[in-house]
Amino acid sequence: MDGNRALEDIRFIRKVIEETKREVVYNGKDYIFWGALVIVGMLAMYIPIKLHIYFNYFYVWVVLIPAGWLYSFYNKRKNEKSFPKTYAGKLISSVWLAAGISMTLIGFVGTLSGNINPMSINPLLSVIMGIGYMVTGKILESKWLTNVSAGWWCGALILFFIHSEMQLLLMALMMLAFQTVPGIVIYKKYKKEMESRIDR
Repeated sequence: MDGNRALEDIRFIRKVIEETKREVVYNGKDYIFWGALVIVGMLAMYIPIKLHIYFNYFYVWVVLIPAGWLYSFYNKRKNEKSFPKTYAGKLISSVWLAAGISMTLIGFVGTLSGNINPMSINPLLSVIMGIGYMVTGKILESKWLTNVSAGWWCGALILFFIHSEMQLLLMALMMLAFQTVPGIVIYKKYKKEMESRIDR
């Protein structure tokens, strides 16, 4: 009886892993969109500062972050209509939802309250991004995705010691390397998976 139960548990775990590997492929557009969005935001702050054009940069994010959330909810609903949600897929969605809420609170509430130094925001967000990629990679048993977290944490370490506008440029580069590029890789796998399903 115990042997049968253990076998069922192993089959269930394998099923969760395989379903999740298919599920995460559909999230590539979110990675790309958020990556591009933050790159635009960082450059929208960095370039004016270098040109000595000063304004309330907070409003850049008042526009961009809600746009990102709206796109994420739209993309999530669209995917749910086409593909069934798996348990592990829900776990990954929950991890990134929690990360997104945490980063939004740090960026907006932390800044407005004055309790978080603006120069600490990018390093803190990078730490959270590292956690998100680590957990996602482990659930998917994806070594390359797990290793992306190391990039975020190394970047965070450097960002903590940068106290100038160069922090914005580095964060933009990190978003390109550790967010947008992984999103493109995931999206390509998605396209390949869709093409193989059509050929079946």
